[in-house]
Amino acid sequence: MPNTTTREQGEETKTLAIVIPTLNEERSIGKVIDAVPVDDLLKSGLETAVYVIDGQSTDHTREIAAEKGAQVILEERQGKGSAIRTAFDRITADFAIMVDGDDTYPIEKATEMTRLLATHDVVIGSRLKGTIEPGAMTRLNVVGNVLLSLLARVLFGVHISDVCTGFWGYRSDAIRCLELRASGFEIEADMFAECVRNGLRIAEIPITYRAREDQPKLSSVRDGVKIGLFLCRRRLHDAMDGGRREKR
Repeated sequence: MPNTTTREQGEETKTLAIVIPTLNEERSIGKVIDAVPVDDLLKSGLETAVYVIDGQSTDHTREIAAEKGAQVILEERQGKGSAIRTAFDRITADFAIMVDGDDTYPIEKATEMTRLLATHDVVIGSRLKGTIEPGAMTRLNVVGNVLLSLLARVLFGVHISDVCTGFWGYRSDAIRCLELRASGFEIEADMFAECVRNGLRIAEIPITYRAREDQPKLSSVRDGVKIGLFLCRRRLHDAMDGGRREKR
């Protein structure tokens, strides 16, 4: 069950987990943790804890995260999806925000996201509705993200402007609905498909997407094709599963 505490004024304080999957992010993880708007969130009635789910980094990511006050969980399986699935299985909070550890997403928007979670099950930070800083994304990546989001809308019949964003907010009851399967960079597509399958209400906020300091881990073409195929397979699976349920 979600954790709640009580403020001195007698008002209920709820809990927020900031979930950060990492792999060799020593140049940026400290900045991401420092930018979490802990004081603003507390004023909004949210006690915040930061969790770094580390995929066996070989640099100083875990040490820096621990020094900054984050709780570090070592993920033994490979892939971003594995880290997110572990986080959702092990972390208990009233709300959770997932954000990449490369300092490309504005975690200071966490307060705005949690406000929207009062009326929605899920909130995403959309790069394609917002601003993409010079050098943050190649033209090929922009086109690829637009096409993947269009594919997701066509396949699932639900609007989403940026299906591959790494910035998601959830209510705890929404997380409990998710039956995630992806282990790699398909995790965002998997989360979207699960949101649609469960009829969850999705809100979007425009964000500024920043350039990262090191080289991206995602391969534009190879991983883009994997994500597209994953969306198609999930839609086919959901359609077949729905048909089986109707025959019962």
